[in-house]
Amino acid sequence: MNNHPKTIEKYDGSPEELCEDFGNLDYDALVEHFDLLTKKFAKDSLHDLGLKHPEVAQYLANISKRLQEILDEEVKPMANLCRPYNEKWIK
Repeated sequence: MNNHPKTIEKYDGSPEELCEDFGNLDYDALVEHFDLLTKKFAKDSLHDLGLKHPEVAQYLANISKRLQEILDEEVKPMANLCRPYNEKWIK
């Protein structure tokens, strides 16, 4: 089994459709997904460090850090701004 598959078998759409579906999420859901992805890259960084792959581990740690910055500086504020509008449409 390949540890790094080229596709997500549980999703039968194209990569473009996956990105569209991801981008169309409610902004609070987008916050959750960015948070999970940030944590996944941090976890993988530690794993690669344990495998004695320091360069890969550093790249993964950098990606995690940058995703966290995007989450904190852009995604969360956007979700906070849009939450009242989204709640108005739910009523």
